[in-house]
Formats: sequence, C-alpha cells, structure tokens
Amino acid sequence: MSQGSKRSAKSGRTSTRSRRGARAATVPRSIGAHLVAAVARIGKLGSAAWSAVGSRRLTVVTAAFALLLLLGLGGGYGLARLLVGGDDSRITAMSRAPASRSGSTPAPKYASIDDLPDLPRYSEAEGRRRPVYEERGPQLAMLGRPLPDVAWVRNAVAFADDRARPLIVIVIDDMGLDQARSRRVVDLPAPLTLSYLPYGRDLQGQTQAARGRGHELMLHLPMEPTSAALDPGPNALLTTLAEEAIRRRTIAALDSFTGYVAVNNHMGSRFTTWRPGVETALKELRARGVAWLDSRTHAHSVGGQVASELGMPYLDRHVFLDDVDSAEAVRQQLAETERIARQQGIAIAIGHPHDATIRALAEWLPGLRGKGFAQAPISAAFKRRGRWE
Repeated sequence: MSQGSKRSAKSGRTSTRSRRGARAATVPRSIGAHLVAAVARIGKLGSAAWSAVGSRRLTVVTAAFALLLLLGLGGGYGLARLLVGGDDSRITAMSRAPASRSGSTPAPKYASIDDLPDLPRYSEAEGRRRPVYEERGPQLAMLGRPLPDVAWVRNAVAFADDRARPLIVIVIDDMGLDQARSRRVVDLPAPLTLSYLPYGRDLQGQTQAARGRGHELMLHLPMEPTSAALDPGPNALLTTLAEEAIRRRTIAALDSFTGYVAVNNHMGSRFTTWRPGVETALKELRARGVAWLDSRTHAHSVGGQVASELGMPYLDRHVFLDDVDSAEAVRQQLAETERIARQQGIAIAIGHPHDATIRALAEWLPGLRGKGFAQAPISAAFKRRGRWE
C-alpha cells in the first residue's frame, strides 16, 4: 500500500480534497467567458466560410444581391398591403384600369389636357367690370401717307376699308393654351384678331391654321400684374428684372411664332405703369416692325405714350367683353362696343376663349354688316388711325 493511501485511510483528507476538486470542475463559467468563446467560434466559422468561397466571390455577391432584391420586393408588397388595407383588389385597381364589359379599353374621360375642367383662366378682372376707354387722341400723321414695308403691314390679312363704316375689331386674348376652345374661336366668322400666349404648345401650327381661316395674329406678351396672387405665366416681364433680362424675355416671346402684326399685354397692370421696363420691351417691338395694342389693364399705363414717342403704330383697347363671364354680360359689352364704334369710328373689344364669349360672338358677328359696321382686323384700325392708305 502506498503512503498516500495510508493517509487517506487514517484521516480521509485526501478523498475530501478530491471531491471538492470534482465539484469545482463542474461549476459553470461566467457569462463573459461564454461570449468570448462564442465570438471565437463564429470567427473561426467565418474564416472557414470565406476561405471556402474565396474562389467564388462573384457568385456569392450575385446571390446576395438577388436575395436583397427579393426581400425588397416582398417588403414593398407588404407595405402596399398595409397602406391600402390588405385588399388585393384595390392594389390591382391602382395598377391596372378595369376592362369594359365588351373587353375593349374604355375611352379616357378627358382627351387631352385642354379638356381638364380646372385649366387655369388668366384674368385680372376677377369678375368685376373694368372701365371703357375712349380715344386719347390720334397720332400726328399726314392723311394718305404710303404704308411702310414692315412686319405689321406684311402680315396683315387682306381687308378693303371703304372709310365710311365704323370699324369693330374683336381681339381674343389667351389663345393657344386651351387648344379645344381656341379651335372653337378659330371657327368663328373672320376676320378676328387672335392673340396667342408665347408659352402655348404647337404655336406655329395653331397660328398657321388660324391664319388660314382668315384671322389676323397678335402676340400676347405676359407682364406683371398688381396682385401677387395672379400668375401671368412663365418668363413674364417683371418690374424686379434688370433691363437685359427684360430684353431677353421679350425677344424669346417675339420668337415663339411668326406672322403676327402686333403685340398686346397679358395682365401687366403693374408692369405697364413702369416706364423703364415698357421702353425696353417696346424698343424690341419697334425693331421687329410690329405694332402695339395697349390692353389698358391699368388706367395709368404708359404703353401708348412710349409707343408714340418711339414712332410706333399703337392703339388702346376700348372694351373688355367678358370681365363678367356670362353670355348676358358679354352681350351688354358688345352693345357698348357698337356705341363706341358709332361715336369715334373705331372700337376695339377684347375677349377671351370662354364658352359664354364664344356663344355670344357666334350669335352677334353675322349681323354686324346689317347694322352698318365693318368687322375688321387690327391692322385696318392701325391704318385708319395712322392715316395710312
């Protein structure tokens, strides 16, 4: 028997230590130790996996991208179901129009943007009548002087003025934006004077069609109104612009189409009272050989005065037809146009392509000659006013 065995038999201490050591060996390690060991195992597994796919990295990256794409599509679909309320039929309706009973695709509710019911109307009147203006005095000119060879003369429609009957000129502003109503205006008895906004679509095609129906053309130049709530449209002439910017915008508008005889202001109740800006714009008109019609959206417009000083043909608007957008109101303004024409020999009335205006003109225009008036283009009024032959 060994010496250690003897001590164990005598006192039992050796066996006691062995039992305590065994119990100590079975006590769990700390949480930190477990975490360290787990991280070490994960690192070994990652290293092994990276080594295993080292030669197949492109395949792995492609597979991972495909997996992410599938997860994204699935998440998007789930989000759509959550937002729509989980109704598959509503999601289908959002992405595909329902088929008609006959199996054919139904016609759209609106054929084009021109048919939209909320297409903006451009007007400074806001439903209130604006004043009727009478002549501010004829230009100083000799009777019977020959016509110059300039654009407003070359682009004029043929018209024989007997110099006996009063002239009535009907100008329709805001043409070219609402093409459906613009076409209805073009179908009215000629000659009308149609003023097209420079930011309309297919202006050259629209204006050529109007010219082919015997109407005369003008450019409707956007200018700053007094009210900040009104939008004259893109590239309008503003009182905050430098002279060079006004010149560039005027030139761009003048280049928007060809064949017009004159320019009149679109809105402009603020801009037309600002002499420096008006001078800059009208100098560009004079360089093109076109005339100026002041729409008189403000009583203190300087457009006519500046045009006279520059030696340009100019006229003032006398009557607005549709400040109040109703057929009866338009008829009353047409009667006022007749009164002005009888009184001073020329009356210029401005309207817009509104349904009520188009209907009233369709009723009124055919009877003008029988009342002793001549329906004339704006060029005829320039010639008579300027004493040109």
